[in-house]
Amino acid sequence: MTAGYPGGPGSGKTAPEDTGVAMWSTGPKPPSDLTKHREIDTVRRIQHLMVLCWMLRPDGSLARVLAKALAVDPLPLAERAAAVPDLHPQVTKAWLESMWDPATLTADEMEVVAWQNNPAEILVAIDEIHAIEKLIGIRLTTELCD
Repeated sequence: MTAGYPGGPGSGKTAPEDTGVAMWSTGPKPPSDLTKHREIDTVRRIQHLMVLCWMLRPDGSLARVLAKALAVDPLPLAERAAAVPDLHPQVTKAWLESMWDPATLTADEMEVVAWQNNPAEILVAIDEIHAIEKLIGIRLTTELCD
């Protein structure tokens, strides 16, 4: 899709290099056939995350830290990452701390991790996410994967 193409979302128009399939929704989609779309649960989780992020105030606490997190090179964290063994709060705390060991963090990573230690920032972020969850009726949750 060409950036700035004059059709824009909702126009139903496509950029010249597109395959002819409109990139923007032109109306309701048919119900998802779960026998054909086995990843529909994953698609919905992605969409829910998109909606949650979309509804954040751009100048809000949570949006600012998420933007910083997205800007950090993911490779160093990926190299330290391991599967969480359990979702008990103390276990997840230890798991996070193992990946966030100050001796292994880059300066950019340290800035993202340090954000949560500011009570004013984290309390505002909690209020932001609760307000969005209440509005859309979906809570961002954590569960172990297979």
